[in-house]
Amino acid sequence: MSARAACSLLLCLVAGSLQLSIKEFVVPKAVEVGKDAELRCQYQLGENETEVALYVKWWWTPQSGSSYDRKQIYQRIAGQDAEAIHHDNTSTIEIRNDDSIVLLDVNPVDSGTYECEVSNIEEIRNHETLVVFSMGTGPEINYTFIEADNEEEEEDTLLIECKAENIAPSPDMAIIFQGEKIDIVKNVEDIDQDGYYDIYGNATVSVKDVDEGEIHCEVFYTTLDHPPYVDVETYIRPGRDAPPTAQPAQDAIEPEPTHESLQNSSGDAGRVQSKWTLLMFAGVATYLQATQTSRL
Repeated sequence: MSARAACSLLLCLVAGSLQLSIKEFVVPKAVEVGKDAELRCQYQLGENETEVALYVKWWWTPQSGSSYDRKQIYQRIAGQDAEAIHHDNTSTIEIRNDDSIVLLDVNPVDSGTYECEVSNIEEIRNHETLVVFSMGTGPEINYTFIEADNEEEEEDTLLIECKAENIAPSPDMAIIFQGEKIDIVKNVEDIDQDGYYDIYGNATVSVKDVDEGEIHCEVFYTTLDHPPYVDVETYIRPGRDAPPTAQPAQDAIEPEPTHESLQNSSGDAGRVQSKWTLLMFAGVATYLQATQTSRL
């Protein structure tokens, strides 16, 4: 490579490094429902550039939308005040310095792709996806023991059901019985079209020769890196934990005294007292007789 060619390449690199650029772009990947989300977009002008023709815009595309659904939510045109553009069901936007904006008290509808556009004759863009999540309520396990019909030679089965409500974004579910994931029938729906989903799943498994088993239900996201929500229940075969039927030994109880027994007891005491009285008089008589005999 000649010196002139090398110099030309160096000038091109220098010129390229001095063009309009976005030096800081921040969109949080995940924000919990009810919290605020700050979006930052700071640019740097090229050498000898001015802001005479500058404008900065923020765009939002709903999570389930396409490029045709893209909506402008912010703009600042050189020489004019910055302006936030609100849309139905989305959060209020607070304007900060340096073309940063804050989505206040976010809800699932705010999920989507956020794009910052900076233009000063030439145009540059950057974008990132934000997901608003909610753990909702649940999951909650319910199970029902179904006893076999001996006439049809069926096996005892267990109906396992699990549900969770007001989850965002759209969730998935898994049910695990005795350490093994089982096939389930699932239903996920956003009834109110507000970004909150309800999910329900059920499965029927054989519990032949199974007296006890652990049931896990996990609800998780497929578009977000977040720990699953888990409920755990223990199945115990009906009757296995029944209390013993043997009657405890009772202490011997002495019979209560009756009116007749009290009368008999009183009569016995009177007869004993009469015998002592007769013996006493006999003793006195014997003593007196002995005394008279000695005097004679």
